[in-house]
Amino acid sequence: MAYMNQEKKAIIAAQLKKVIPSNWKWSLAVHHHSTLILTISAAPIDLFKHMKPSEYRSNTDRYTQLNKYRLEHTFDGALLNTFKAIRDAMNTGNWDKSDIMTDYFDVGHYVNINIGKWNKPFEVI
Repeated sequence: MAYMNQEKKAIIAAQLKKVIPSNWKWSLAVHHHSTLILTISAAPIDLFKHMKPSEYRSNTDRYTQLNKYRLEHTFDGALLNTFKAIRDAMNTGNWDKSDIMTDYFDVGHYVNINIGKWNKPFEVI
C-alpha cells in the first residue's frame, strides 16, 4: 500500500537538493499520505518553451503535470537529464510490484511532478 510521510519526504528533499538547479524555486508536498508532489514554481528558463512540439500545448495558464514515464517525449538534452535525475531522486526508497493484468497495485508511494500550480502560474525569473 502506498504510504508517504514527513520523514520520507525529508530524505527525498535532501536528494532533490542535489539534482535540482539551485536557481529554481520548488516545493515538495505530501498528498493523502500516499503521493509525493514536486511543484516547480519558477526557473531562469521558460520550461514550457523548451518542451518538444508534440508535448507542448498552448498552455496560457502556465501549469502542467509532467508524465514521469514520458520525459523523453517532453524534453531534450540537459533538461531531459535534469528531469530524469529529479524523477529518480523522487523514487528514492520506492518500489513498484504492481501487476496491471490482475489489477494489483503495490507501490511505495506515488510521484507527481508539476510545473506551476492551477492557482499560481509558473514564472520565468
